[in-house]
Amino acid sequence: MRGRERLMRHEALMNRIAGEIILSESPGNVMRKWRTLFELSQSEVARLMGVSPPVLSDYENNRRRSPGTLFVKRFVKALIEADLARGGLHVKRYETLQRDLSEAVIDMMEFESPRTASEVADALDAVILAGEMWADTPLYGYTVIDSIKAIKMLDALDFLHLFGRNPMRAIIFTKVSRGRSPMVAARLYPIKPKMIVIHGPRSPDKVDELAVELAELESICFALSTLRSENEIVGRLRNLTREI
Repeated sequence: MRGRERLMRHEALMNRIAGEIILSESPGNVMRKWRTLFELSQSEVARLMGVSPPVLSDYENNRRRSPGTLFVKRFVKALIEADLARGGLHVKRYETLQRDLSEAVIDMMEFESPRTASEVADALDAVILAGEMWADTPLYGYTVIDSIKAIKMLDALDFLHLFGRNPMRAIIFTKVSRGRSPMVAARLYPIKPKMIVIHGPRSPDKVDELAVELAELESICFALSTLRSENEIVGRLRNLTREI
């Protein structure tokens, strides 16, 4: 059991770092930050990844397009493996970090009785953009997240805690521009919410096509709320928790 728990902690740390890189506007800067924190050279990491140091340097200095998910995973795996080979000092240090999620969480409640994704969509005046076949999925709660604060203040491990608290729930992201970041975050983690609702785009045609595609791939009911404000979203959801 200890070996399995250790592996789960390693995977959580890898998801945390990978998520921070992928969600960043300057992924190269984040890659360089983590390599420096792990006290590894570009040559060491590049060798473990099977790429040349100039290639890694180009990514870290944002001279290439944003790295793909597979490249980021190879990068993070190299960091972890190299540190574990030296005794795992940095892995142990960063696995123990905990963060307060309250700054980014606007509201979080459980339903008194299960609600379907369709009922949540109706309450939020939401248009289902993907995963309509999951509209009858029972949900047992919701979390409303300020996406701007989440991106600025939370890291991927925090998202893992939010998503994993109860996967049979709806996650509502407010202040969204086009919806790509929430879906990229959801795709990273093995535990995924059954429903994601975004608030921000004025109409369905303003939602990123990749976000819709990722929702389909991950079998997530994905919707756009057309309500006017965060307060209205919270009010409608709280009413839903009390309705019988």
